[in-house]
Amino acid sequence: PDAIWVARQAAKQDFYFYSRWMFLRRRGYKWLRGPHHKAICDALVRVYTGECKRLIINVAPRYSKTELAVINWISWTLGHVPDAEYIHTSYSGRLAANNSWQTRDLVMHPEYQAIFRKYDEDGVDAGPAVTLRTDSQAKDEWRTIDGGCVYAVGAGGTITGYGAGKVRTGFGGAIIIDDPHKAD
Repeated sequence: PDAIWVARQAAKQDFYFYSRWMFLRRRGYKWLRGPHHKAICDALVRVYTGECKRLIINVAPRYSKTELAVINWISWTLGHVPDAEYIHTSYSGRLAANNSWQTRDLVMHPEYQAIFRKYDEDGVDAGPAVTLRTDSQAKDEWRTIDGGCVYAVGAGGTITGYGAGKVRTGFGGAIIIDDPHKAD
């Protein structure tokens, strides 16, 4: 297999590799990594596998926690579980909506679509693993054709009626709270 195919397979299986690979593909340059990035990725994988039910990531601003824990993690987990449900909240509705939009944009990226594919029982490519509903154009709420949902809301916003995570064996989604307080 060629190097791109190998990289795509690694990105599908390894969240830390996925984060680095997609950063390069989306931005066109390498992500400057620190040792905390691998630790954050490993912790998020433990949430995905069910080993951890509640996770707090407490690092200084501008240390990539939103890139990893919101944008990349939601997209990577949706690639594996397209019916997962998420609520993402922040102190600012605009910030939450922007994070949601960046996640949606990542899911629609051609490289993401190349990494996450469905195959039929004969091994024939059956298309993207994650397809957005055609009526999912909002920045703060979008859905997959498989029943997955990302809903973004600011502090004080309405979450009644929205679910995060399905009750079942295996991963079903999460509530992600990023920057719940204003800096002041």
